Amino acid sequence: MTLIQLTSYGGITVMLPAAMVVGVWLCVCGSKRSALLWLATMLSMYAIVGFSKILFKGWGIGLHSLNVAVISGHAMHTCLVLTVVLSLLARQINPVLRWPAAGLGLAIGWWFAMNCVYPFIHPLQEAIAGAALGSLAACAFLYSIERFEIRSIPPTALALGVVFMAFNATTTKHSAENLLNRVAVTISGAQKAFKQPEWRPPAVLLQIKSPN
Repeated sequence: MTLIQLTSYGGITVMLPAAMVVGVWLCVCGSKRSALLWLATMLSMYAIVGFSKILFKGWGIGLHSLNVAVISGHAMHTCLVLTVVLSLLARQINPVLRWPAAGLGLAIGWWFAMNCVYPFIHPLQEAIAGAALGSLAACAFLYSIERFEIRSIPPTALALGVVFMAFNATTTKHSAENLLNRVAVTISGAQKAFKQPEWRPPAVLLQIKSPN
């Protein structure tokens, strides 16, 4: 599998079901409060990434000085979801391993952002923005659930969750870009969604397909 093929695994087809599994695991082995905290974390991250994309797609507004048109959802997803999943799984072996496992998740997430998200679908700055956002959210969430008792995940729930995540990793990959384009155009009244910022150098425009 090439790096550009690996990129699609950071999208909603794989990461959203994985996030749902985390929510179910927390309901089963944690508490409703920890599950609601996870839901709030995910919704907040989707809102921030979605707002950045609608703002750019509808009006062409981005952070010109930082060369950031949109925040990478792929990089955010990977750093957030993978970090939390690995940390929860490590708890099954030994609770002491939860933070080293989180560190491993962050390392993999940043590797993914730097090698798969950049340069194939985002410039470096947008990949970094997404990875930083997801990393911050993951660490904040894991720190917040320290006050909750997280019991061992029952083997049945653990197996079903892993199988569900593995199944979605094998299905056709989809993205929310077309939906975001329609929303942005509807709200802004633009004739079509902005694809690339005017300030981006031509060399970068040739390398990056479109903000995704």
